[in-house]
Amino acid sequence: MANQFPQISKINRETAIKEGKKVYLSGTPCKKCGTNEKHVSSYSCVKCNIERNLSKLYDKELMVKYRTKEKYDLYWENNKDKKIAKQKRYSESEKGIITNNAKAARRRSRVKNQLPNDADFDIIKQIYEDCRKLSIETGVPHEVDHIVPIAEGGLHHQDNLQILTRTENRKKSSKLIL
Repeated sequence: MANQFPQISKINRETAIKEGKKVYLSGTPCKKCGTNEKHVSSYSCVKCNIERNLSKLYDKELMVKYRTKEKYDLYWENNKDKKIAKQKRYSESEKGIITNNAKAARRRSRVKNQLPNDADFDIIKQIYEDCRKLSIETGVPHEVDHIVPIAEGGLHHQDNLQILTRTENRKKSSKLIL
């Protein structure tokens, strides 16, 4: 039988151990996924190991003993800077919703180069705020919609925005309706 572990694997693993790395490149690919990246400690494939352990992580019955209130509280106690940043982000809840939605739409449109120079961001913010108020007043969820969809080349401009109910907007999807 041929040597199961090529000499290059042994050299790479020893080098990784000396350098304090956790993974190394093996000379033999994994039989299941075909990658050459292996763990130093167990010789197991990195990709297959992650897949196998993620299924355990998302198994609620298996993880119930690890996800306790005490551990949750301990995490936030040890990460006070993160807790303060999170509280700061959500402290202005009503204002935060408007700004986050408007900022998200602005970013998406900028990514696609669909935000013209003459767009008035204050008017766009006002449209999002009116949408939120309308949803609260009527009890029916509303969304801001692009008349000419961004996917079809429309611009993120105040003249191209309208307020629709969520149902109408979802039916429309990215279809052009005039």
